[in-house]
Amino acid sequence: MQKFLDRLNESDRRVVRKWRLASLGFYGSILAGMVVYTALHGSPEVNYASVDATAHPKVMSAPRH
Repeated sequence: MQKFLDRLNESDRRVVRKWRLASLGFYGSILAGMVVYTALHGSPEVNYASVDATAHPKVMSAPRH
């Protein structure tokens, strides 16, 4: 049967907190990696922003009346 945190002694609580943090960090990093991978490789229709050093802006003049 599962023991609740308030029924554990202080040293066991410390161990539980450390393992909880370690497991949360581990599974969180896996989830973050999957999200980044999906964002970069999941949709090929997405165009990424890029900068072209040779591009010159077009200046459009307002029509004069």
